[in-house]
Amino acid sequence: MSSNLPVEVQKLIGKTAIKDLSPLKVETGLWQNFCSAIKDSNSLYWDKSEATIHTGDLISHPALLPSWVHDFEWHPERERKQPMELHFMIKDLLSLPLGIVTEVEIEFYDPVKNGDNISSEQKLISVSDIVDTNLGKGRYWIIEVKYLNQLDILVGKQNIQFLGYKK
Repeated sequence: MSSNLPVEVQKLIGKTAIKDLSPLKVETGLWQNFCSAIKDSNSLYWDKSEATIHTGDLISHPALLPSWVHDFEWHPERERKQPMELHFMIKDLLSLPLGIVTEVEIEFYDPVKNGDNISSEQKLISVSDIVDTNLGKGRYWIIEVKYLNQLDILVGKQNIQFLGYKK
């Protein structure tokens, strides 16, 4: 960690900074629509009797895990939350207006099922020293996102590395 890292950012490292509870419930029709689009015929997503043998019920496609905590782009009764809010906070605190994802690692634990309410917790893991890249000067940072169901059981964990920079 750089000694010239703003104190506000230093205080965020290693602490859960953002907690989100999705206003949406996991729904079979939504993940089956996704599976249809990518032509994934895995019986765990489609065949209740087959899925019951292996997982106790139909399960959601794992690739959808991060999407279960994102709200609609627009809703008549609530203001939309910024996905990956911690990333945008870090960009602002470091005065780095541009940013990209450079690496994503995700682990899956308990399967996500119809009716689950998924929450997430965002934690800043690390921030690099200032780097010179082909895009401009900036910093890398890693955010860990834990995904939990309504029973607070861990269903997945994602580490996302970002590059924030300015030209």
